[in-house]
Amino acid sequence: MHSYKISLPLPLLLLCICATLVSASHSYFVINEPQSSAQWSNDAVNVVIWEKGVQDDITHFDMELMRLSQDGVTYIAYNVEALPSSPKSLNIYLQDIPTGDDYFLLFLNSTLGVMHCLSSRFAIVNATDVTSSASASATLDSSIPTVTVSGSPNPTKGFVTTFASKASSIVFGITSGHKCGGVIVLAGAVVGAALVLW
Repeated sequence: MHSYKISLPLPLLLLCICATLVSASHSYFVINEPQSSAQWSNDAVNVVIWEKGVQDDITHFDMELMRLSQDGVTYIAYNVEALPSSPKSLNIYLQDIPTGDDYFLLFLNSTLGVMHCLSSRFAIVNATDVTSSASASATLDSSIPTVTVSGSPNPTKGFVTTFASKASSIVFGITSGHKCGGVIVLAGAVVGAALVLW
């Protein structure tokens, strides 16, 4: 039985370590409102508030409303802007949504099937059943859009609202992720050439 010893040159080992450290994810996406056990009211405007990191390359997301105990999804908003300069909240007017205490909001890229974040579990109640202690603490912001959502979940219906992309909303320039990737590819080519010529 033969034993083989594999030795990596020090520059290649350092390159591998640097590539691992640089490839760390910068994603941070949290739904602050609705909070756990919050109550959203039918026939009223409820506010969704989120917080997002800046170096995650997420420029837009889609918003869906889901229940834990029943099948079905309600598509709320498509193409919501998530740029650092864009609003971090959205008003949602609920109308005739089935009541329950097992609702979640889901932020995702529905085209690619990538989930960004999930809200805490909250309740939807009729306007007469709202208790002040459990109601959402967020206040209405009249400067942001309001999306009206009505009826039972229906996965065959499209998104209630589609936000238009701004002409300058997609960044075609070189981002920090592209720079790191370019440096790693260039370093790999140099190391590969050095190993071949060695």
